[in-house]
Amino acid sequence: MSDDRSPFPRRSPDELESPSTGADGMARRPPDPSSSAPEGAETVGASRAAPAAFVVPLVPDTGPAPITVNRPEFFVNHADKIINETRKPSILEGSTLSRHRIKQEPIAREGQWAETWQHALDPAGLHPRKHVLIIVAPRSYGSTTLTLHLLAEHTGEETDIVKLDADWKTPKVGWLPAEERHAYQVDLKDPEHDRIAADFLTMLEEHAGLLEKLGSYLVLNVAKDLWTDHYVPVQSGIHVVHLNEPPPAQSVVEARLRARKAPGLVAYLHSVDKTKASLNRLDAVEAARTADSIMLAWREHERLTDTSLPMDVPSSWSALDAGLAERITSALSDWRDKLDILFGETVSVHGGKDTSLPLEDRCLLLALAVRQSAPMPEVSKAARDLQQIISVDAVGGSGFASTASAAFAGRGLRRRVVDAGAGVGSHDEVVFDQPGYGRAILTYVWDNYEVMREPLLKWLTSGDGSEANEHVVDAIAALTLRHGNIGHLVQLGSPTYPVKKELLSALLVQAVQDEHVGRQVWSVLYGWASVKERATTVVATCRQVLSTPDVTSSQARMAMVRLRRAANSGHESAWSGALKAFAEQAQHPAGMARLITEVRTWQQSGRSRGAGTAAFLALMSVPGTTPWLLSDEVPSEVDVKRALQDLLGDIDTAPDAINRLTTWIRQSATDPDTYARVRDGLLPVLRGQKIFKASVSLMQALEHVSVDGETNAANDFWDRLVDPRVRTVIQLNRDPA
Repeated sequence: MSDDRSPFPRRSPDELESPSTGADGMARRPPDPSSSAPEGAETVGASRAAPAAFVVPLVPDTGPAPITVNRPEFFVNHADKIINETRKPSILEGSTLSRHRIKQEPIAREGQWAETWQHALDPAGLHPRKHVLIIVAPRSYGSTTLTLHLLAEHTGEETDIVKLDADWKTPKVGWLPAEERHAYQVDLKDPEHDRIAADFLTMLEEHAGLLEKLGSYLVLNVAKDLWTDHYVPVQSGIHVVHLNEPPPAQSVVEARLRARKAPGLVAYLHSVDKTKASLNRLDAVEAARTADSIMLAWREHERLTDTSLPMDVPSSWSALDAGLAERITSALSDWRDKLDILFGETVSVHGGKDTSLPLEDRCLLLALAVRQSAPMPEVSKAARDLQQIISVDAVGGSGFASTASAAFAGRGLRRRVVDAGAGVGSHDEVVFDQPGYGRAILTYVWDNYEVMREPLLKWLTSGDGSEANEHVVDAIAALTLRHGNIGHLVQLGSPTYPVKKELLSALLVQAVQDEHVGRQVWSVLYGWASVKERATTVVATCRQVLSTPDVTSSQARMAMVRLRRAANSGHESAWSGALKAFAEQAQHPAGMARLITEVRTWQQSGRSRGAGTAAFLALMSVPGTTPWLLSDEVPSEVDVKRALQDLLGDIDTAPDAINRLTTWIRQSATDPDTYARVRDGLLPVLRGQKIFKASVSLMQALEHVSVDGETNAANDFWDRLVDPRVRTVIQLNRDPA
C-alpha cells in the first residue's frame, strides 16, 4: 500500500495537554514541588524584589517551556492573575446566574430574615460585611435564596454571580476559585462530604485576603447540623451569620403567587379557614409547595367546572368564588385531624358505624392516594397487593388472605371507595380528585407508621411496567426524600429491591434535581456507575438528565462524568447505553463540545475502549452531507486520523466504525466533489497493516454504493488503496457475507 500525506491537522508539541485526572475524571491541580505551603494555601505577592531577570516556574505537563522575563516589573503587576489562571482547571465549577433573573424571583425579607440581611452587610449597608460570608441555617429554611438575593443586590453590576457545585470529598480551600469580580455561592449540606474542619477555616482566612484583592466574594451556606460551633475571630476576613427562622410562610406564599402572575389568589389565601389549614410553622420549602398547591387547585377548579377565573389582578372579597375558596382550603389542609380518626383505634360510635378504617380500607385509601384517577379493577388490585405485602411481612412469610365469605359479608367496593372520599363514574372509573389530601395521606402513614415504610416501598415498586407512571414516581420521591436523606433511595437501588430500571431512573432524575439531596444522589450514582448491576441505571438516569431542556451546565458535567465512568467500567451494556446517550448529545452544539472533551481525554489517556471511543463514534453521527469530523471545524487537539485508526484496529469497535464510515460515503456519493473530499480524507486512515482487515470489510460494505451513478465506491477505494502489483494476489471478496 502507498503512503499519502494525511489531510488531518496535526498538533504541535506545544498544543499537547496532559492533565492529571483523578478517579472521578476531574482534573486535579498538580502540586508545586518548590512550595512547602499546606494544600489550599496560595502564595500571592511574595518576593516582590525585582532581580535583573527570573523564570516563571513551569507547572508540570500543562504548557510549553519556561518563559524568561527580563522586565519583571510588568510581571509583578499580573502575578495574582497568572496564579489564579493556573489554578482554574482544578477548582470547583458552577453556573453563572443572571443577576436580573435573581432579582425577579420572589423573596419575603421580613422578621429575622431582615435582621440577618442587615447583619450580613457592612455598616453602610452597601456591600457584604466581609469577603467571605458563612450563613448557618437549618435545612429548608431558604438560606440559599437569601444569599443569592443578597449578592444580586449588594455586589457591583460587573461582578459575576456563580453558584458552585461542592464536588469534593471534603472541603478544601485549594478547590475554591478566585477570579476578579466574582461572587461565589456554595451549599454545604452533604453530611458525608461537607463537614467543615478547623484547618479549613484557617486556610479560608488567607483565601479571604486574596478575594479582597480581586474584589470578589464567597458565601458558604452551611446546614446547621454540619456546623459544630467553630470559633472564627472577629478580626478575620470571615463573617458568620446564623439564620434561626424561616421567612414568614404567609409572605412567601403571597410573593410567589404575585410572581406567577396570579395576585388574585392572594385574597383566596386570606379567606382560608384557619381552623382547617394553618400556614404557621411552615419552612421555606413547604411554603413554596403551598403556593404550588394553590395554583394547582385553581387550575383543577377551572378544568372541572369549565369556567375561567382570571387571577392576573387582585380580587375583591365580594368576587370570591365559593367553590374555589373551598378547594384551596382543602388543598392547604394537612388533614391530620381527619386522618387521626381514619387511622385511629376501632371504636363503635352512635348508630353502630365505626369511623376508623379497617385494614383493607386503609390499603384502599393508600391506593387512591397514589393513583388519583384509575379504573376500579386497577385500584382494587393495588389495594389487595398492598394488603398482601403487609400481611406477609406481619406473619413472617406465611401469608394471609381474607376468606371469600368474610369479604362478601362486608361492604362492596363501590361503597368503600365512596367512604374513603373518592367518586365512581358511570364506567367504574375511580376519581380521587384531591391531590393535597392524597399527599397528606401518604406522608401521614409514612411519618406515623415506621413499620409501614418497608411495605410501602415494596408495594410502590412492585407493579408492572405500566406502574412506572408519574403519580407513582412522585409518590416514591415525596416519601424517600421527605426528610432530606437518601437512605431509602439507596435501599431501592440495592439487589434486594428488584426495582425496574425505568422506575428507578425516573426517580433518580427527580432526586438529582432536588436542591437538598441532589449532590448526595450524584455521589451515589458515581459509585453505582462501576457496578455491573447498576451501571445501566446510571446511564439511563444521566441520559434523561442531559435530555432535559433546562439542564444546567453543572448538571450536565455531573452526568457526563458518570457516563464516562460507566462506559469505562468494561460492562458492554453500559458502554452501549453511553453510546446512545452520546449520539443524542451529538445533535446539538453544547453536546458536541462535551463529546470533544471526552475524545481529548481518551486520546491523552491511551485507553483502548471506553467513553472516548463511544464519544468519537457519536461524533461520527453528526448530521450533514460532509462529515463534521472531516471539516475545518474540528478542534486541533482532536486527532481524527489517529482516532479512526484506533477504532478500526480494535475488533470490538471496528464494526461500529465501519458502519459509520459506510454512511459517510453513501451520503456523499450523490455529489462527486463531496465524495472526493471524503474519500481523500479516509485514504490515509485506511493504509496500514493493522487495519487492513477493517479496510477490506469497508470496501465489501461499499459494493453497492455508486458515485454519481457511474463509479463503484468499492472499486474506487480498492484501486487507490491496493498496490497494482499485489491485486492479482489479493482479491476483494464481493460477498460481504
